[in-house]
Amino acid sequence: MNVINASITKMEEIEIFGIPALYTPYKVSRQTVHLGMNCYEVQAAPEDWSQPRRLMTEVDSGFYGTILTPIPVEGVGAEGRIIEAGDFLDELQIGYYTPAEFEDKYLSPDYDPLRLEQIYGKAD
Repeated sequence: MNVINASITKMEEIEIFGIPALYTPYKVSRQTVHLGMNCYEVQAAPEDWSQPRRLMTEVDSGFYGTILTPIPVEGVGAEGRIIEAGDFLDELQIGYYTPAEFEDKYLSPDYDPLRLEQIYGKAD
């Protein structure tokens, strides 16, 4: 299984449990998670491996992907938190961001999409 460097990889912006988040279908090296971000893994539904089923701190089997959030997700204990219909919203076409860009977007009072457009050629 591929393990990626989260600090340099652009990931899809999604929403999980009403929280904006970054999603990648790959495992993330925990040593590369941007400070201030919370890292979780998603377990696939055993009856349908193409569907997310449980948000966990770490998945042993049925790995679906990795989620990074700017705030902790409540209820992710030892057994994880069940993902119901409408809890995991992907394909929102909001954009792809590195964790630093994502933090800048959501946590910086100086966020300016025009600046991102100037840097990357288009606003995400």
